[in-house]
Amino acid sequence: MENILNKFSKIEEKITLSMDLLEVAKGYCEYNFDKGQEVVALNSILEIILKNQKELADQLDELC
Repeated sequence: MENILNKFSKIEEKITLSMDLLEVAKGYCEYNFDKGQEVVALNSILEIILKNQKELADQLDELC
Protein backbone atom coordinates (compact mmCIF):
# COMPACT_ATOMS: atom_id res chain seq x y z
CA MET A 1 0.00 0.00 0.00
CA GLU A 2 2.85 2.35 0.86
CA ASN A 3 4.40 1.72 -2.57
CA ILE A 4 1.17 2.77 -4.30
CA LEU A 5 0.98 5.95 -2.22
CA ASN A 6 4.61 6.69 -3.08
CA LYS A 7 3.82 6.30 -6.80
CA PHE A 8 0.80 8.59 -6.46
CA SER A 9 2.97 11.13 -4.70
CA LYS A 10 5.55 11.09 -7.49
CA ILE A 11 2.83 11.41 -10.13
CA GLU A 12 1.33 14.34 -8.26
CA GLU A 13 4.74 16.04 -8.07
CA LYS A 14 5.21 15.67 -11.83
CA ILE A 15 1.73 17.02 -12.54
CA THR A 16 2.34 19.98 -10.25
CA LEU A 17 5.66 20.72 -11.93
CA SER A 18 4.01 20.51 -15.36
CA MET A 19 1.27 22.88 -14.24
CA ASP A 20 3.83 25.36 -12.92
CA LEU A 21 5.77 25.29 -16.20
CA LEU A 22 2.58 25.65 -18.21
CA GLU A 23 1.57 28.66 -16.11
CA VAL A 24 4.94 30.29 -16.88
CA ALA A 25 4.58 29.57 -20.60
CA LYS A 26 0.99 30.85 -20.60
CA GLY A 27 2.07 34.03 -18.83
CA TYR A 28 4.78 34.55 -21.45
CA CYS A 29 2.22 34.17 -24.22
CA GLU A 30 -0.16 36.60 -22.56
CA TYR A 31 2.66 39.11 -22.08
CA ASN A 32 3.73 38.79 -25.74
CA PHE A 33 0.19 38.66 -27.10
CA ASP A 34 0.93 41.31 -29.73
CA LYS A 35 3.79 39.28 -31.25
CA GLY A 36 1.63 37.43 -33.74
CA GLN A 37 -0.83 34.69 -34.42
CA GLU A 38 1.62 31.96 -33.42
CA VAL A 39 1.65 33.15 -29.82
CA VAL A 40 -2.14 33.36 -29.76
CA ALA A 41 -2.42 29.77 -31.00
CA LEU A 42 0.23 28.59 -28.55
CA ASN A 43 -1.60 30.31 -25.70
CA SER A 44 -4.80 28.48 -26.60
CA ILE A 45 -3.00 25.15 -26.67
CA LEU A 46 -1.33 25.87 -23.32
CA GLU A 47 -4.69 26.73 -21.75
CA ILE A 48 -6.11 23.37 -22.85
CA ILE A 49 -3.07 21.44 -21.58
CA LEU A 50 -3.12 23.33 -18.28
CA LYS A 51 -6.82 22.60 -17.81
CA ASN A 52 -6.18 18.90 -18.44
CA GLN A 53 -3.29 18.86 -15.97
CA LYS A 54 -5.44 20.51 -13.30
CA GLU A 55 -8.19 17.94 -13.88
CA LEU A 56 -5.64 15.12 -13.53
CA ALA A 57 -4.35 16.62 -10.29
CA ASP A 58 -7.89 16.88 -8.93
CA GLN A 59 -8.63 13.27 -9.88
CA LEU A 60 -5.41 12.14 -8.23
CA ASP A 61 -6.37 14.04 -5.05
CA GLU A 62 -9.71 12.24 -5.03
CA LEU A 63 -7.95 8.86 -5.18
CA CYS A 64 -5.74 9.61 -2.19
